[in-house]
Amino acid sequence: MIKRAIFGTMAAVAALSFSATPGIAEEYPAERLTYTIAFGPGGGNDRMSRTLVDILKQYELYPGNIVVENREGGSGAVGFSYVKRQAGNPYSATSTSGNFIGTPLVADTDWTYADFTPIALLASDAMFLVVRTDSDFKSLDKVVAAANEGRITIAGSGSAGPERVTASLFAQAAGIKYEYVPIGSGGELVTALTSGSVDAVVANPSEVAGQIEAGTFTALAFSDTERSTNHPEIPTFRELGYDFNFSLPRGVVLPPDLDPAVQDWWIAALKKAVDTPEWQDYLVTNGMSGNPIWGAEFGVYLKETSTKYETVLKDIGAID
Repeated sequence: MIKRAIFGTMAAVAALSFSATPGIAEEYPAERLTYTIAFGPGGGNDRMSRTLVDILKQYELYPGNIVVENREGGSGAVGFSYVKRQAGNPYSATSTSGNFIGTPLVADTDWTYADFTPIALLASDAMFLVVRTDSDFKSLDKVVAAANEGRITIAGSGSAGPERVTASLFAQAAGIKYEYVPIGSGGELVTALTSGSVDAVVANPSEVAGQIEAGTFTALAFSDTERSTNHPEIPTFRELGYDFNFSLPRGVVLPPDLDPAVQDWWIAALKKAVDTPEWQDYLVTNGMSGNPIWGAEFGVYLKETSTKYETVLKDIGAID
């Protein structure tokens, strides 16, 4: 507690120092950037963060040095808390993920999405609703009709993750009931659908891309606001008349209490970063949807996504 209090005081002093220094926004950036990854090496957030930092360096989009630090723990709680406590420091940044939204909803953290300066949503973890190609479900309407006639089972990874949220939002929009089957991993999800143990699955595109390309599975709908970068032939739920969207953010945020000019600088830099072939390769390789959102609009997106996630978790009894 003493260390935290001291650190908080230092952060407050730094914030005042930054905001009170005339002309500092015009000189930005002039120092080394610390890019915090709130998860361990090798995971999805780590890959996204290091890809972005490599692009910033390769194309000299950030003129100074960039140090990358992994601060894992607590499903992102440790790293995100560290960045939040850098209030007023424009030389600290981090990447968001599903845990950036989900962890504060299920754990007692000292931060939420609202404690950060939103810069950009650069990619989305959105979901496909997938069926076997040889099934009777040739359209989303057929799935709804079957649910109205009897029991339908939809599987997803985990009991309270984005797959469950997507399935629940679809059921609400369609006015149907369904049985949700939580399954441990993407591989097990594929096995369950292949064997006919479930009628449909909600899955990240990267988990079922091979089966879709092979013609074994068919994706009926995509849960983002726009069609997938990798599978533009698959319509969104909203296009098909089911009025919802849900995805989790792969984006960039900075600490709170920054000069607005710093936010503007980062938006301009990242607009150049997402236009590079390296970033487009990242989207394709990782099955991400690349529909960027900038600044305040990204902040609105984070709020809406958190609200949807919280509502569904309450509906299924995962949180009070």
